[in-house]
Amino acid sequence: MIKILSHILFSLLLIFLSAPQSCKDDNTDSLKETAKEKDSVEIPKYDDFTFKTAFKNISKAKKENDFNKLGGIYLALGSYYLKKSRYDSAFFYYNHSKEFFSLKGNRSYTGISLSAMALTQSFEGDFPGSDETATEALKYLQSPKDNRAISNVYSTLATSKFDQKDYSQALKYYKLTLQFLTDTLSRFYTKNNLAITNTKLRNFPVAINILSSLSNDPFSHEHPSLLAMVNDNLAYTRWLNNPRYNAENELYRALRLREKENDLLGQIANHYHLSEYFEEKNYGKAVFHAKRTYELATIAGSPNDQLDALRKLILLDVHSSSENTYFASYVKLNDSLQLARDRSKNQFALIRYEVGKNKEENALLKAENAQKNYQLLRHRILVFSITVLIILASFFSMLWYRARTRKFKREKEKEVQRIELKYSKKIHDEVANGIYFLMVLLENNPDAKPTKIIDKLEELYNKSRDISHDAEFKIDIKEDFSVILRNMIQLYGVKNTKIIIIGNEPQLWEPISVEKKEEIYHILKELMTNMKKHSEATIVVLKFKLENTAITIHYSDNGIGLADPDQTPDKEFKNIRSCLNLIKGKFYIDHEQKKGFSMKIIIPA
Repeated sequence: MIKILSHILFSLLLIFLSAPQSCKDDNTDSLKETAKEKDSVEIPKYDDFTFKTAFKNISKAKKENDFNKLGGIYLALGSYYLKKSRYDSAFFYYNHSKEFFSLKGNRSYTGISLSAMALTQSFEGDFPGSDETATEALKYLQSPKDNRAISNVYSTLATSKFDQKDYSQALKYYKLTLQFLTDTLSRFYTKNNLAITNTKLRNFPVAINILSSLSNDPFSHEHPSLLAMVNDNLAYTRWLNNPRYNAENELYRALRLREKENDLLGQIANHYHLSEYFEEKNYGKAVFHAKRTYELATIAGSPNDQLDALRKLILLDVHSSSENTYFASYVKLNDSLQLARDRSKNQFALIRYEVGKNKEENALLKAENAQKNYQLLRHRILVFSITVLIILASFFSMLWYRARTRKFKREKEKEVQRIELKYSKKIHDEVANGIYFLMVLLENNPDAKPTKIIDKLEELYNKSRDISHDAEFKIDIKEDFSVILRNMIQLYGVKNTKIIIIGNEPQLWEPISVEKKEEIYHILKELMTNMKKHSEATIVVLKFKLENTAITIHYSDNGIGLADPDQTPDKEFKNIRSCLNLIKGKFYIDHEQKKGFSMKIIIPA
């Protein structure tokens, strides 16, 4: 009964793979990837009528070098033989499937093929080989896209460990199987097997709790054969936990339900439980049910169940003349089964060896052909290369000469542009803005002393004269830079324009170099000049802040704003951009502000 789950899991997996796939959740990348990969492989279904078409499809796929298609056909052929219990043939085709998917680099289907091989080995009693193949399959499978295949691998490992009577490991793998299962039927069978394993470990309360939950599950009441299975196991486990527990009626009720459902394998398990139950209570009934177990196991072709029944009859029917017959049958069947398992192990190993050998021979043949082609190609390349090298040498020499000439020309042009930009910027920053600053001073201070105006004019004259001598101009930074900025900015405020300065503290400017201070001074003077000329603002706010090793200056006013809010007027902010480029700064204009104008300037400290 334990192996039924592995059949169901793998059958569901093949149904899932062969069904048309769709990806409804476009927001989940993993599901997209799964759908894409699954859609690229078609898993056909073969029965006795369509079986022969498989080999025509194989020939066609080989001509097309379609490895995914070949892998799908071989996987389907393996499943065809697995259903017929021809395990050597199933393993043969599953192995070929694995090889083609591996050549294609299709990890999911390589893992699925290995999972099927492990299941086949488990059915034939090659448990060490099955465990090794299943472990290899897990290396190729990834959650969550391969969850169905992963659950099948863990189920195979659990079944293998259970048959080897390593119940602790079986329990571990059944729990792992549950983590990756989503369909109700498979989860139901896995929980049932989890309970049976706990029973084997004599964890009776745990097993009873699981089986009671399954017995009350509405799903079991929709499927009589499942309800019978659970109730049979529950009654049997309760009796094992408490030998005085009367389980007879429950066991017979389950048996009658299984007979009604024609559940042959279920009847075998039920009769065996009844035989054990009556072993100390009613010798005749115990023998009857043991014999019935053997008869049904023979009809079902289940050698393991036959061995269990014969073993029980040998122990029970000690006074009967049939004892020797049972013993002889047991020895014969056990030897036959062991021989078949050994033969299968060797057959599985031989199949893998032959496939590996063919791969090696093909690789050697390809290597020899490649070597011959390489020698021929090498000779042709040598002749061709000498000719091409001469042509390329001449061509690249000419290109190098032209590139060198163009480079010198570009460098000269850039030098001229740099000098022009340098003097243009100095004239604008030092002279033009200075003159406008003087105009603002006169406008706001009509009673200013002539001597002060003369001093300013003389300063502008000196700056203009120094431009011709290529001198470097620096603002007077002997005093506090915050004071210099405040005095300059406040001069642009008149009766109808209020200027608010926030955060212009002396410590703010301590980490800023002299060169950067000079450019910041020119930037703000340019910004205030533009405000005075164009904005018609009544309120101007300037916020200074040190954020993450950068000076942030946020300017905003309530003026008329930009003529075109969707574009940055390059002409108006050309000088600001030039100054910021020199100190690696940036500015951002808030285009979403509906009224007025807002700009954020960021300068690294």
